[in-house]
Amino acid sequence: MKKKAFVVLLVCLMALSLFAQPVPEQAPAASDTVSYTDDLGRTVTLPAKIDRILPAGLISQYVLFPLAADTFVGLSVAWNDSAKEIVDAKYLDIPYAGQIYGGKATFNMEEVLRLDPQVVIDVGERKKAISDDLDKIQNQLGIAVIHIDASTATMDKAYAKLGSLLGLEVQAKELGDYCAQTLSRIRTITAPGKVKGIYVVGEKGINVLAKDSYQGETVDMLMDNLAVVENPSSRGTGNEVDMERILSWNPPYVIFAGDAKPAFEKAPADPIWSQVSAVKDGHIFLSPDIPAGWIANPPSVNRFLGLLWGAKKLYPDRATYDLKTEVKRYFSLFYHADLTDAEIARMIGE
Repeated sequence: MKKKAFVVLLVCLMALSLFAQPVPEQAPAASDTVSYTDDLGRTVTLPAKIDRILPAGLISQYVLFPLAADTFVGLSVAWNDSAKEIVDAKYLDIPYAGQIYGGKATFNMEEVLRLDPQVVIDVGERKKAISDDLDKIQNQLGIAVIHIDASTATMDKAYAKLGSLLGLEVQAKELGDYCAQTLSRIRTITAPGKVKGIYVVGEKGINVLAKDSYQGETVDMLMDNLAVVENPSSRGTGNEVDMERILSWNPPYVIFAGDAKPAFEKAPADPIWSQVSAVKDGHIFLSPDIPAGWIANPPSVNRFLGLLWGAKKLYPDRATYDLKTEVKRYFSLFYHADLTDAEIARMIGE
């Protein structure tokens, strides 16, 4: 009897097991935050999804704008008048929050708190004591502040990091590929040999972007930079020299920055400048500066445009591309702007 009851119970249990529904495993809840280690080795906590950013300076603004303009809650530097003619109207009213570094360091903590970015992103050169600076600002704001290393030579890598950080990998790859391909073209053009020359800035044209300086990186890529000085400045104003020094270098080529236009225009008739080989031979050029300097100042992605312009001027037989086509492509990628032929001609002085 007991055996019969046991068998009946066993059959019932087996039947129940056939119809029992498995309880699905609960997927782990997605975290709202992630840990991120920047290029200074600082680990910060960031939102898993970032859609509100603030560039920390002008270099950052120019790097980030083509990638993530729609996530900007503020600008580090207000658009100048020439930029306003190019940038889409929807980006012109973005508030201004100031920049952490530079000769016009104007970072406004109260405004940053009001704008409430999820992260402040600094891109570019490592400044002295930058880790301490960013830690201090981060602690005061209660908002993550990170740094990404970037130079002309490493801009493709910087875009890869930014794309991963912001979830914009496809757009970042397009921009990074453009930077890498442009550098490759310039290296091919200059491979047979570089002309000797200098790049001057300032109204008098006696400040130089020195060889091996951060600001002079593009100059060094384009030419054999004769401006060798003891302590190369990383500032946009470069190193001040005098005409005696310039005469001793006697550069065969001179590129004048946009702000050196007065010196450029006077050079052929100037009793001292006219002794320089570049002036005698007509090998002086005025670098375009709409909406920013194309060779430098700021030392950001604008320099890729300067490389293309500079190579066309210095190596016309080797640089066989159409400059206007290249300028149009650049502004489409980096400013989301479709320039007219007239606008391009005005920029390059034609």
